[in-house]
Amino acid sequence: MPSPVHRAPAGGARRLSRAGTALLTVLLLLPVAAAFATVRFSDDEPRAVVEQPPQVQRVVAGHSVLSVRRVVAGTEVDKIDLEALRREREARLREKAQRAAAKAAEAADNAPFSVRIGSFNVLGSQHTAPGGTRQNYPPASTRTAATANLVGKHGVDILGAQEMQSDQLRDLQNRTGMAAWPGFAWGEAETDNSVLYDPGVFEVVSGSSFTIPFMGRPRPQPIVRLRHLATGRELYVVNTHPSAGGGSYVAERRQGQAALVGVVNDLKSQGIPVLVTGDMNDREEFYCRVVAQAGLIAPNGGSYSAGCQPPPQPLPVDWVVGLGATWSEYWRDTTPVTQKISDHYFISARASIGD
Repeated sequence: MPSPVHRAPAGGARRLSRAGTALLTVLLLLPVAAAFATVRFSDDEPRAVVEQPPQVQRVVAGHSVLSVRRVVAGTEVDKIDLEALRREREARLREKAQRAAAKAAEAADNAPFSVRIGSFNVLGSQHTAPGGTRQNYPPASTRTAATANLVGKHGVDILGAQEMQSDQLRDLQNRTGMAAWPGFAWGEAETDNSVLYDPGVFEVVSGSSFTIPFMGRPRPQPIVRLRHLATGRELYVVNTHPSAGGGSYVAERRQGQAALVGVVNDLKSQGIPVLVTGDMNDREEFYCRVVAQAGLIAPNGGSYSAGCQPPPQPLPVDWVVGLGATWSEYWRDTTPVTQKISDHYFISARASIGD
């Protein structure tokens, strides 16, 4: 006879099922209870209030941004502040651009550059006017046009001129577009020794003068401080024209030479290049009395480390010399004399600064 099978009472199974159901219900209701914990009630009617903890820093796609963790119906959602992200990115780009600009400006300020500088006694218009001493030369209007061609031929950025009368200065500026110091700043009668420069290459920082005797009377001689626009570097240009001839004019010329040495020695203490142009009315003596004494260098040669040895012949009375620059491409152009543009040569050379 088969053994009897024991069965749990039906009521016990039902009690176990009800207990499991209750436990499962509790587990399922826990999140709901948490959500309801965030619900507050006013005196009027209940409504959901979103809990918003303090803002925290987040890193999103490599960017540090502000995000806010919000609880919405029991679900945590990160809301990224896109406006803050945009502002932060723009600030970083501006800072990067400013650093690059500062670096480029510093590099430009220290960059070397070269300038072609010339000296030319244009033969003043009074000398070829009726009653002048050079009646066999063309009038100033014709000669100034030829002078403008010389400026272009030599490609000078700076030109120290001598004997340049007001009519010649106006005409030459119109033809070349060059600016001038002092130009007409000292009046119509004192344009003679103006320094002309290309305003697309240089600007004037300051201008001054020193005085020397010239043919029996005091004359101002220009000193101009120029800034190279592309690099910001600065240099001085001194242009001078001492007395010509013998007798008492020799003493005047030597006074002018001594004054020039003093000016150069004062300027070079400022630590920027000094370039000198002029009709010096002297050759070997100018080199030994001025170039050697002021520590200048002539692009056409010469030395004074072991006694004064002027540059080789032929020596003109017209000079470009200087310090703080390396010289090259010296050109003693004799065509102004052969073509009766002037009774002086056109002298030019290249000065490299910052090499």
